[in-house]
Amino acid sequence: MDMKKTKRLLFLTAAVYWISVLGIFAIAQEQFRYSAVSGEKSAAVTTVGEVVDGMQLHQETVSPADVVQSLELMVGTYGRSNTGQLLLTLTDAGGAVVCEKTIDVSTLKNDQYNQVSFHTPLELGRGTALTLTINSKGCTPGNAVTLYTDGAEALCIRINGYNNLSFYRIYWILAAAAFAAAFFYVIRCLRGIRRGQSNLLAGILTLFSRYGFLIRQLVARDFKTKYKRSALGMAWSIMNPMLTMAVQYLVFSTLFKNDIPNYLVYLLTGIVFFSFFNESLTLGMTAITGNASLIKKVYMPRYIYPLSRILSSMVNFLLALVPLFLVVIVTGTSLRPSLFLLLFDIGCLLVFIIGMTLLLSTAVVFFQDTLFLWNVACLMWQYLTPIFYPESIIPAAFLPVYRLNPLYQFITFARICIIDGISPPPGNYLGCLLSALGVLTLGIVVFKRYQDKFVLYL
Repeated sequence: MDMKKTKRLLFLTAAVYWISVLGIFAIAQEQFRYSAVSGEKSAAVTTVGEVVDGMQLHQETVSPADVVQSLELMVGTYGRSNTGQLLLTLTDAGGAVVCEKTIDVSTLKNDQYNQVSFHTPLELGRGTALTLTINSKGCTPGNAVTLYTDGAEALCIRINGYNNLSFYRIYWILAAAAFAAAFFYVIRCLRGIRRGQSNLLAGILTLFSRYGFLIRQLVARDFKTKYKRSALGMAWSIMNPMLTMAVQYLVFSTLFKNDIPNYLVYLLTGIVFFSFFNESLTLGMTAITGNASLIKKVYMPRYIYPLSRILSSMVNFLLALVPLFLVVIVTGTSLRPSLFLLLFDIGCLLVFIIGMTLLLSTAVVFFQDTLFLWNVACLMWQYLTPIFYPESIIPAAFLPVYRLNPLYQFITFARICIIDGISPPPGNYLGCLLSALGVLTLGIVVFKRYQDKFVLYL
C-alpha cells in the first residue's frame, strides 16, 4: 500500500469535510438559530355574527413560541366587499398592552384564515398568557365581517412565531469533535497498517485500489443487463419517474393538490428518492445468490457484490434527478443554494441503503422467503412514507412514531431543500445521520458474521 497516496487521499478527505461543514453552516445558520412554530388551526363551526361598532370580542390564548410574528383569524365576509376597520389589541396577564394592530376589512378574504403580521416581532416567551381584544370602527350592519368560532365560543385564531435554538452554538463543537474522533481513529489505523494488521481503513483503501476495476465491471454489467434488448435503453431511467409521476398525479392530485403547495415537485421528489431505495434493495438482496458461481470459484470480498448493485442503481438515481430538476424549473421553483444540502441527504440515504442491502442479502442466503416478504414490506413502507399524500392527514397522536420512519427523514429533507429553498431543522440532520449510521453498523456486523457460511448454502 502506497502510504504517500494514502496520506494525500486522507488530506483531500479532510479538506472536503471542512468545506462541507462551512457550506452547511453558511446555508443553514438561520435554521440552526430559529425554529418556526405555528399554533393549531381550530375547525370553524359557527360565527359570532357581524362585528359592528360597539361590539367587543375577547379571546384568551397562549403564545406557542418564544417570539410571536403574526396571528391568523378565520374570517367570513358574507361574500361582499365591506368597509371599515378591525382594531386588534394583545395584552398580557397583567393587562399591559403588548401590541395593537388595525386591519382594513376590505382586504380580508372570505371563509379562510387571514394572516395579520406584526411590524416588530414580539419577544414574549413560550407559554405566555395573552388576551386578544377585537373592536370595530366604521362597520355597520350589512357592511361588516364576522369571525368564526370552534363551537365552544372560542375564536378560530392561530399564533405564529419562532423559538430560539442554541444548535448553532454547538455546531462547531460537534463538527470539531467528529473530526477529532475520525483523526485519532485514522492515526490508529495507519499504525496498524504499518504493522501489517487489517482494519476498516485498510479494507476501504484495498477496496478502491485492488478491486476498483472489478467493481466498475460489475456495475457496467448490471447496468447493461437492465437495459438489454430495450429500444430506449437508458432513456427509461428518465422516463420511469416521469410516467410514474403522471399516473400518480392523475390519481391523487384531486385529493391532495390543494393541500400541498407545488404538488408536482412534491410528488416527483418522493417518487425519485423512494424508487432509488426500492430498486437498490430489490437488486442488492439477490447479489450473493445471483453470483453464486463466482463466489464458489473466485475469492474476493463478498460485500463487493451487493455494493456493485447499489452503485448500478445509483447511476439510475442520478439520471432520474434530471427530470426532477426539469420539473422544478418548469414549475417556477427557484434553484437556491439549499440544493447543495442534498449532497448530505443523498449521502446518508446511500449509507442507509448499503446497510439495508447487507442485511437483506445475508437473510436471502439462509431464508429464501425473504424475497417474498420484502415485496409486502416494501409496499407497506411505501404507504407509510408521505410520497403522494401530505403529512397533515396523519393524526397528531401518531406523528412522533410516524416520523421515526427513516425514509420520512430522507424525503422530507429533500423536499425542504428543493421546494422551500431553506435548510431543514437540526432534528432532520440528526434523523438522517442516525438512521444511516445505525443501519450501516448493523448491516456490517451481520454480514461480517455470516459471510463465511455463504458457500455452504449457495
